[in-house]
Amino acid sequence: MGGGVYENIEYRFYVIHNDISQIQIQKLQQIFTPFAFASLKLIQDTDRFENLWNNILTKHHFAKEIFYKIVASSLFPQYEKIIISDVDVIFLDDVKESFLAFNTDEKIYLSGIKSTNPNNIFPLTGWKEGYKKFSKIELESIMNGIGAGYFIANLKQIRKDKIEEKMIDYAIKNAHKLIQPEQDILNIVCYPYIKSLSLRHMISHTMWQRYGEKWEKLTPVTYPEEEITQARINPIQIHYDGNKKPWKYPNIPKSDLWFYYLVHTPFAKEFFNQLTSTIIDIYKQQTFFYRLKKLSKQEPLFFLKIKFYKKIYDKSKRLVKTLI
Repeated sequence: MGGGVYENIEYRFYVIHNDISQIQIQKLQQIFTPFAFASLKLIQDTDRFENLWNNILTKHHFAKEIFYKIVASSLFPQYEKIIISDVDVIFLDDVKESFLAFNTDEKIYLSGIKSTNPNNIFPLTGWKEGYKKFSKIELESIMNGIGAGYFIANLKQIRKDKIEEKMIDYAIKNAHKLIQPEQDILNIVCYPYIKSLSLRHMISHTMWQRYGEKWEKLTPVTYPEEEITQARINPIQIHYDGNKKPWKYPNIPKSDLWFYYLVHTPFAKEFFNQLTSTIIDIYKQQTFFYRLKKLSKQEPLFFLKIKFYKKIYDKSKRLVKTLI
């Protein structure tokens, strides 16, 4: 994003990728045609993170492109600050105010959205169990850090203090224990030089599911109640985090907003033509035999591990509770 005053703003979008086809690129460019104040540039990068990605044990629904976030200062040498966002999002309001207000001379590396309650990381069970491997200082950084789905990066200070080199070094040395890979790296290396953006800038689509339609079950801890209310009523960004995305699970919370914007793009026809087969594939992936086959490929001796039987027990326990 460039431009120094509100009346003369130019929005420059960059997509860093390894495998977007030329046809898809042309469709993306079509979206920008009506907007004289916006431009899109696609950067095809090499597979520089292949080895690092192979060493990540907990991949979940992530892809190796997440690591481009930690090398933004070298990818964009022409800028002193930049907004970094995931792609599984929709924007409902403008981002310029917080971006233009961000001071690159301040010793702050990142500005983003903090957890509504840092203690929600506990207990360290399930997918969070891996955090038991982290030191007390590392865990404190993660708890009080920001979400990597949307943040402003101070490229000027990151270059000055060689933070990119430190993040790469940490990633290589600790790949085996990373849980939310790039988010863990960003927070551990940059903490405590991290500021908080208003909660409006990134809202998970699951907030309404977890906390109720008016978020009545959410107790204010990090953000004041007034700011939480503003985030619910007037979010800047909805982030479809987790492994259930609207393009695969059309019934998830706030999927209607994603579909509303989809139909205004050149991708709509192609998407709806293949939606039926997508839903069928997702259903197949939920079946017991499909999961068993997948697990046997990943861990041929899974049936000898106590962890496998514990998962079956926990799921059976939850099912019984549901039926009661």
